[in-house]
Amino acid sequence: MNERRSKRSADRSEALQFLVESVADRSGAPALVLVDDAGRIVAGMGMPEEVMGLARTARDVAWGKATAAQVDRAMRGRDVTARSVATPGGMLYFAALGERMSGLGDASHAVRRILAS
Repeated sequence: MNERRSKRSADRSEALQFLVESVADRSGAPALVLVDDAGRIVAGMGMPEEVMGLARTARDVAWGKATAAQVDRAMRGRDVTARSVATPGGMLYFAALGERMSGLGDASHAVRRILAS
């Protein structure tokens, strides 16, 4: 099997941070976060204002409950893409700047793998 990961860590927090950075790099996303159900940032990358805006909107965007006005207020008119990730410890959410985000399916599997170890 061809190993695709270039950065690895046995520490879960660090492994999740490496994953977020890798997905953002591959997708060209200027900001990407992984947040818990309460909106706390588990891992993220990007400008602080963008990261905080993504954290505030991730859950509602993922569930289709965010209004355009809410997203515009949090992100100053920039589009947000979000996806939920069910884990044994609860729901997590990826959120990124942009209309589309590639690789989140594989990233969701990776999150579950990291948290299971």
